[in-house]
Amino acid sequence: MRKKERHRLITRLLTEYDIQKQEEFVAYLKQKDVYVTQATISRDIKELKLIKVPAASGGYRYSLPLESTEDVVEKLDKLLKNAFVSVDEMDKFVILRTLPGNASAIANLIDKRFKEELFGTLNDDDNILMIARTQEGRSLLFNELKKYNR
Repeated sequence: MRKKERHRLITRLLTEYDIQKQEEFVAYLKQKDVYVTQATISRDIKELKLIKVPAASGGYRYSLPLESTEDVVEKLDKLLKNAFVSVDEMDKFVILRTLPGNASAIANLIDKRFKEELFGTLNDDDNILMIARTQEGRSLLFNELKKYNR
């Protein structure tokens, strides 16, 4: 299993279990036929920037770091500056076209940044369809994304 896939699995394990020790990661991964050492888990924890937070059962458990709003805005801005192709609007829909391979990451950040305005998003490799809750929400989305038009 590649590191990226293992990181995704570790992230999923964090949502399913209260993991308090690195050895628990090793055990849960072994149950899924992924064999790693505690040293590998230690490196993964550093790379994923996992933090320890109070557990409901007492003690502390591993958790993903909280992304601040500033991080999301900054990351979205950087990605859009590099990958924006075009944007269009219709009714409560906004479609954003990106360079191939960028739509998924951008859609994830758009979901976080505009969670109040959005009903949902759909994306493939280079397109993101945003469905706004209201016409005003659609206008806000469109106007914010239009700024990246070259």
